[in-house]
Amino acid sequence: MEQIKLLKNEIRRLERNQEREKSVANLEYLKNVLLQFIFLKSGSEKERLLPVIDTMLQLSPEEKGKLVAIAQGKWCSKHHHKKRKSGNKGN
Repeated sequence: MEQIKLLKNEIRRLERNQEREKSVANLEYLKNVLLQFIFLKSGSEKERLLPVIDTMLQLSPEEKGKLVAIAQGKWCSKHHHKKRKSGNKGN
């Protein structure tokens, strides 16, 4: 069962890669959308860009979830604190 799940995930990843290749023609547009996403403050404007980014990059559900959290201003702080805590254990 686990092997089937892994193979299905790999198929989905390869399908996303094929879709990405089709989107290469839109690279300039994607660049502009990503720059907007990066420089906008968290909130609804940033969240409105998510469907465009998802469509162009064919994100996995996990990747999409991370971007949603970033757009809402949640993921960075959680991720950053986890890294800090785990990094300080050895000190």
